[in-house]
Amino acid sequence: MDIGPDSDLIASITPDVMTCFRRSHFFERLDDLMCTDGDSGQREVCGGDYKISKRILKAAGFDSEDLKDMLAVLRAQGACCDCEVLYNVTESSRLKAEYWKRQALGTVAKPKHGEAQ
Repeated sequence: MDIGPDSDLIASITPDVMTCFRRSHFFERLDDLMCTDGDSGQREVCGGDYKISKRILKAAGFDSEDLKDMLAVLRAQGACCDCEVLYNVTESSRLKAEYWKRQALGTVAKPKHGEAQ
């Protein structure tokens, strides 16, 4: 996947950025918001952007320059929005598990952006 003129930079920082994601529990927090357990609340809905991810990362103390690099790493990993972070980047998530369960049952797999997951 061509990610532009900074592809060498993005490739070189990816391992460290992924460590920062894991250390800040970013993937778990995103999954908690987009795939709530039982009655624990209303799910956040992917808007086809990184709105939820940005909010989580800012709350974890990352500034706008950090976010620029972090989002570039996510794009390079195949995530163009919040839900794709959970589908394509993280190794496991409840949202991804629900997707495959629906696939196995033959029901609608992925909702369109803006629909409840």
